[in-house]
Amino acid sequence: MTKLSVLKSLNLGQRVAEDELSELARYFVETSQWSDMLTGRKDVVYGPKGTGKSALYGLLNMQADDLERNGVILASAENVKGATVFKGLVSSPPPSESSFIFLWKLYCLVLAAKALQDRAVRNDQANALISALQKAKLLIPDASLASAFRSAQSYFKGLLTRDVAAVEYGLSIDPATGLPTATRKTEFRDTSQQQGLDDVPVDALLETADKAFERIGTKLWILFDRLDVAFIDSPDLERNALRALFRTYNDLRSLDNIVLKIFVRDDIWRRISEGGFAEASHITRTTSIAWTEQGLLNLIALRLLNSPELLGMLGLQAHEVKTDFEEQVKLLRAILPDKVDTGKNPDTFEWMVTRVKDGLGVSAPRELIHLFESIKDLQIKRLERGEPEPPDTQLFDRAVFKEALKEVSRVRYAQTMVAEYPDLKLYMDRLEGQKSEHGLTSLQAIWQVSPEKATTLAERLVSVGFFEKRDRKGMTSYWIPFLYRGALKLVQGRA
Repeated sequence: MTKLSVLKSLNLGQRVAEDELSELARYFVETSQWSDMLTGRKDVVYGPKGTGKSALYGLLNMQADDLERNGVILASAENVKGATVFKGLVSSPPPSESSFIFLWKLYCLVLAAKALQDRAVRNDQANALISALQKAKLLIPDASLASAFRSAQSYFKGLLTRDVAAVEYGLSIDPATGLPTATRKTEFRDTSQQQGLDDVPVDALLETADKAFERIGTKLWILFDRLDVAFIDSPDLERNALRALFRTYNDLRSLDNIVLKIFVRDDIWRRISEGGFAEASHITRTTSIAWTEQGLLNLIALRLLNSPELLGMLGLQAHEVKTDFEEQVKLLRAILPDKVDTGKNPDTFEWMVTRVKDGLGVSAPRELIHLFESIKDLQIKRLERGEPEPPDTQLFDRAVFKEALKEVSRVRYAQTMVAEYPDLKLYMDRLEGQKSEHGLTSLQAIWQVSPEKATTLAERLVSVGFFEKRDRKGMTSYWIPFLYRGALKLVQGRA
């Protein structure tokens, strides 16, 4: 067995969880966040980009059958991958936060009724709710998620028009039975937007759905993920939509059997919370994803164990390594060189973790996996050219690490920083070829802006993780992490 064949057998997985859903169960590290979600102890998952929120979301969906056998029905509010369900909101957003809350509740009501309908649940509450939503054209058989959301949005728009003739049926609660009903409108008059929404008792309808699930001894979890994708091109819409969604989450906490589960990036949470968000103090069933160096080593080691060729070369048993962290450390040390940079520098794995760290101190699995895959590809090319194998059990030469980091830097810069913060691109690009650490004076000169503008821009770049802010003896400087240096061809040192 050659080292080239072993390298070709390695598959660290895809950088993006949506692209490896079929393989995720084999790769996944069962974290405390996963346990908290699976047992229902936590509802909201925060985490930086690339740290595994979508992996949790995807795995929950993959566990749907097991969860249902244990009394929990999953209803995804968003496609696991592909086009976002909420793209129609960009061109036609609700006019206010309160109307956005109504739309989210109406969509949750449709998803709840769809879950009851798909499982042929028959009780008074379920029958009345399904019948009412069908007559109101809110519940369409075999509808996709996108169609379900469009039906809710279409009904919602009809309520906002002053001519309510646009709505063929109205939803209400029968005072005699307390059950939902749909009534055909025969008289029309002008109404305000809020009056139109108030005509539909969406909270009472959700309570009816909650009782329908209670009757069958089942809970419904409605999962929201990929919210950064849904509203990436409109910061104002993102703020309104997500603030309304979290207010909806708080309102639905009064229900015993319908729960929202929300996966959101922590930088987005910080953005929508700016300027005060009183409801935030009531959102307590939360967990934050954070990766230590030990956790990242465990993640990489477990993925490496999926290669029988590697196990054979090292004479290891997968089950023994999985249950012993010291064996995982030995595995990494066996295939990596001792150091990338000689002298008083960190060992190779620590070097890798620090090189993919952003200005907020986050080393995301996404970038670490990308770095490993890039190192592997470069090493394979070296061996295919006929260059000598690394010594002993090493699979990688020192020379490939820094070259691989340049590729990771290029992709991270283009696909994250520039793609998500296009308004900052001009200022980041102007740092190309410059030193890696700056004071406000040098930034002002490079950017050709006023001192006040330079300060504002620098602090914004700190908030998105492009700069790391440092204070030495009363002097403030802005340090650019290694993660972005290759993309901008930066020079080590302070300007």
